[in-house]
Amino acid sequence: MKKAVLAVVATAVMTAAGCSGGSTPAPAESASGPSAASSPSAAASAPASSPATPAPSGTSTAPASDCLTGTYRLARFVGVGDKATYGTGEGGDVEVAFDDDAYTLTAAGKEAIKLTLAGQTAELKPKGTIKGTWTGSGAQVTFTVGDAEGSARLTAGGQERDLTMAEVGSVVAPDGLATLACGNDKVVMVFDDIRLEFER
Repeated sequence: MKKAVLAVVATAVMTAAGCSGGSTPAPAESASGPSAASSPSAAASAPASSPATPAPSGTSTAPASDCLTGTYRLARFVGVGDKATYGTGEGGDVEVAFDDDAYTLTAAGKEAIKLTLAGQTAELKPKGTIKGTWTGSGAQVTFTVGDAEGSARLTAGGQERDLTMAEVGSVVAPDGLATLACGNDKVVMVFDDIRLEFER
């Protein structure tokens, strides 16, 4: 299970919003709310182990050996289950390269990830690397995060806060048990509290 997924960033966003004198952030629409039907990530509301979690359009559940090869860029992440109210992140220049049973996640620090968390918008610009490993032969894969180097700048509510790459990794780096789906140059990892979507 991922530890403190989105909590560090979400707390920082809400703290920054409070410091700016803005109103108290409203909780984001839950995955069961009215906007979920139109969201491409609405299917992420179920845990990874749930058979009710369908593969995204254009992908299918597949063995790790078919999915975890080459380099992908992070397209988006979505909090799921109890973490759905923490929101989403899209864009940025984060890439993950898979080599045998290892991966290296790299953030160039030039493009920000656009965040929508707890009703507030923010930008996260990480720069650094995270190394990890994975095990598994089917669609169920366990990821483990290793070394993390670098930092990130979070901008929210007119305030800025520095985060470590390890804190960023608690959101964007594959860590824990996930169900994989891939196809059409995409790979989706559904954990019990977050969904990571990568594209070529």
